[in-house]
Amino acid sequence: MMKITALILMFFLSGCTSFLQQPTVNLNKPVNHYLPWTQRKTQLNALQHWQANGNIAIHTPKSGVNASFSWQQLNANYNLRLFGPFGTQSILLSGTPQQVSLVTHNQTYTTQNAERLLAQQLGLQLPVSALYYWLRGLPAPQSRYTINLDAYNRLLQLRQSHWRINYLHYTNIGNIDIPKHIELSNGQWKVKILVTRWNLNEVQQ
Repeated sequence: MMKITALILMFFLSGCTSFLQQPTVNLNKPVNHYLPWTQRKTQLNALQHWQANGNIAIHTPKSGVNASFSWQQLNANYNLRLFGPFGTQSILLSGTPQQVSLVTHNQTYTTQNAERLLAQQLGLQLPVSALYYWLRGLPAPQSRYTINLDAYNRLLQLRQSHWRINYLHYTNIGNIDIPKHIELSNGQWKVKILVTRWNLNEVQQ
């Protein structure tokens, strides 16, 4: 029993360590594509079929969750899978324009609001609806926002829906600059996202 407990502890500790050490992956790859902001928004909005894999840390002053994730997007439908936390192998959040479902602990919950579902069932505050845009380096179109751009007209900081999103590093797939490391905060919650692999199946030139 002690050996099993030690192995489980080593698994989670190695996951946290790898999250902190991930900057060794592709961070030296040159990213220097300049585009006017209007063109960059058009380019990123055209990405409707993609997958992002990486690590996510969600923290409050009293608690925190570290996990790996896989986000698959196909037009307006998505599957977001979190591996490691919550005392189970994984959870799956699936969304369509009509509904959102959460599968965890062999139970399925369905509603029309992803944020409310995560808060009620897992106690997490994660702005999934906006992350669909923020993860690609775009403001969400549903609400007002303010932005700061870098020298290449990529998002450097975004303020929207009571969240502040800092873009710490970009990578590039073809001629598309796409976020690799972003941090979100809204006063109480802090979310760190490190994308270790992007797969853009429909890359616009």
